Amino acid sequence: MMKGWQLRFFVLDEHTLCLNYYTSKEKVRKDIKRGKIFLKGAIIGIDDTDDSTFTISVEGKTFHFRAADADDRDRWARSLEETIYRPPALHSENASRHNINDLQRKLAEVNGYLSLLEDTMSGMVQQVSIELDPSDSAQLEICNNAMISSLHDCVEEMNKLEFSAGKVTNATGVKAVMPEHPPQNNKVAKDNHVTHGDVEVGEEVDSGSESDNSDAFCSADEEFDECDGPEVKPTVVVLESVPSKEILELQKASDSELDEYNKFYDVAEEEDDVVIDQSNNSVITHLLSQVRIGMDLTRIPLPTFILEKRSLLEMYAEFLAHPDIFVDIAQRPTPKERMVAAVRWYLSAFHAGRRGSVAKKPYNPVLGESFKCYFDVPNMLDGDQNSPLVKDGPCPWAKSSSSLVFIAEQVSHHPPISAFYVEHPDHNIEVNASIWTKSKFLGLSIGVHMVGDTVLTLLDHGEEYHITFPNGYGRSILTRPWVELGGKCHINCPQTGFNAEIEFLCKPFYGGSRHTLTGTISHVAQNKPFCKLSGEWNNVMHAEFEGRPKEVFVDIHSIPIIKKQCLPISQMGEWESRRLWRHVTKALAENDVDVASNEKFKIEEHQRDLRKVREETGEVHQQTLFHKDGDNWLFNTPLSKRKGLS
Repeated sequence: MMKGWQLRFFVLDEHTLCLNYYTSKEKVRKDIKRGKIFLKGAIIGIDDTDDSTFTISVEGKTFHFRAADADDRDRWARSLEETIYRPPALHSENASRHNINDLQRKLAEVNGYLSLLEDTMSGMVQQVSIELDPSDSAQLEICNNAMISSLHDCVEEMNKLEFSAGKVTNATGVKAVMPEHPPQNNKVAKDNHVTHGDVEVGEEVDSGSESDNSDAFCSADEEFDECDGPEVKPTVVVLESVPSKEILELQKASDSELDEYNKFYDVAEEEDDVVIDQSNNSVITHLLSQVRIGMDLTRIPLPTFILEKRSLLEMYAEFLAHPDIFVDIAQRPTPKERMVAAVRWYLSAFHAGRRGSVAKKPYNPVLGESFKCYFDVPNMLDGDQNSPLVKDGPCPWAKSSSSLVFIAEQVSHHPPISAFYVEHPDHNIEVNASIWTKSKFLGLSIGVHMVGDTVLTLLDHGEEYHITFPNGYGRSILTRPWVELGGKCHINCPQTGFNAEIEFLCKPFYGGSRHTLTGTISHVAQNKPFCKLSGEWNNVMHAEFEGRPKEVFVDIHSIPIIKKQCLPISQMGEWESRRLWRHVTKALAENDVDVASNEKFKIEEHQRDLRKVREETGEVHQQTLFHKDGDNWLFNTPLSKRKGLS
């Protein structure tokens, strides 16, 4: 509504956890406030695509800030987090910083455990009450409510204790004036800002409207002090400890018992739009209180209820959900047409990997885990009856003419590298890729960066297409999470000189649309692109070729998603994804988060046991399907090698 920025001066009242702001330094001295932001329970967020903006989200409102540069923003974000999660007001002159931080972590844990206890006790009371007399049932409920109420009172007193030793200072260490009255959380200031120059007076806006967001400019003086507290390691709540010898139990299950789990993966293919409920929200809030802006989330276990009922290896396979578009690349007669076909497949692939509008996270693959499947190519099924099986290929049960084969293996755990390979034997097309993800905490978002090399090879044409992928962002993780793609990507063919540049655009703070992209396709010998691309990666994309009117390039609503074909679980290896994670998938499909958490913990604990054995014996994990070649991982027996085309 109000675009632009205005300069504001901020004073932090650590006693009340209130961030007061002013229009000038003179008004700071006179304590004439423009507005205030209460930081209790606030979450700091940054935008990974903009290196100077950040947000403070609290009590349903979002305040937007812009610092001078990336370093300035990082100082603000770290200092605000230090204040919110480890208030300096707790630091007394006679108490060590170490002990105070321990107290803060324990208090955060108490809040998380209290929420879990409250949910558990409520369910137990309801279950036990069925077997009791009405009078006994009522007495039990009274006792339970009294206990929970007392615990809430204790936690409230502990929270009050946090501020008993508070001191009031501003960002530069200059003492500020204490507010004469306790804060009343019914008004905030809405400010817009322009530059670091002279102060421009904004307008006071009533924040009672639910649709309003508050915006302010954040500027630090030169002597701004960093508050780099000790790194806080997230607390992992272990629901059940299971001896290593009881892990997995894969060998003991009969074929019929194993195949009972197939149906849960069929269910998992459907859209899943479950929204995080209030009890789960408290667990996420507890987790967020223990991580900091920019922290790598790769090694941090996330709550089970946000999982997606499939492994990351299986999710990568969804890039082939339009196999007919993929194999069409090799069928085009000219290099230019093949590049256009490669871009068409690339842009059609992203929507198939998302199930529903709510963002969820696939299982983190464990070291040695694998996944195999193939996709039937629709227009090649008619003459498939007599097509031979590719017995020396990655999936020996797949046919050479109609099957697009996918195979993946988790080849490294730190960093978490997934290697995968794709082939279609009759069209002499193959893909080698090794990708690892770097997850970064951004406050109200989680950023996932895709690092690695992907090469699509057309063996009959001697062409290689080098492909990069966009970053993924899980937005609004405390309410209704959704996925956004962002960043510039490339598809280059060095043999022909054709290349494509595609930029996935993140939604800006003001206006704009979600899921948009722009792109061009060009040749190194030309001064300008011969094709311009635009649209939404999960909707309709258009192309404007030189000398032609704009046309539909990809319409994801008009192209069916082809379901992948997997062996029954009873015929899978012990470390194949669906067999390995079957208990977790079943529990999630039945909405039993506790069981899912326990089963997930068993797999993770087994991995820790195996790693410990390797460390004690000096053994090294041996990959079974891929081998390392420089910085990349290549499939051991690719189509090019088997046909003597490499």
